[in-house]
Amino acid sequence: MHNGLTDLYSFVHSDEISDESCDVERCNTNRGGPSGSGRPGSHSHIHLWQFLKELLCQPHLYGSCIRWLDRPKGIFKIEDSVRVARLWGKRKNRPAMNYDKLSRSIRQYYKKGIMKKTERSQRLVYQFCHPYGL
Repeated sequence: MHNGLTDLYSFVHSDEISDESCDVERCNTNRGGPSGSGRPGSHSHIHLWQFLKELLCQPHLYGSCIRWLDRPKGIFKIEDSVRVARLWGKRKNRPAMNYDKLSRSIRQYYKKGIMKKTERSQRLVYQFCHPYGL
């Protein structure tokens, strides 16, 4: 069966990625529901936290706008908030998306236990709660 996870598995295990930038288990964003093909450009139902993980799992494409600071702890930093918001708006077909709106969604994740502030609060640095950061 050929699906998004198979595509992601093939991509992750291709010769193009020589370092340990990503593995299938950690990039599996299907835990919280369907995310479609697993590619940031697809227009399927996806939650913001899943989308952020997809970007994080492709540092060769998105490392200049979002990157892991401490992957085992689920801590990451948004380096280019305008670009991340634009990518999210494109994915959800919402051209008016901006970082203010995106960060409001992230703050809602604090209440739901999906994300939290880091111990030492820093601008544009976030942390996934267990098990979402896996």
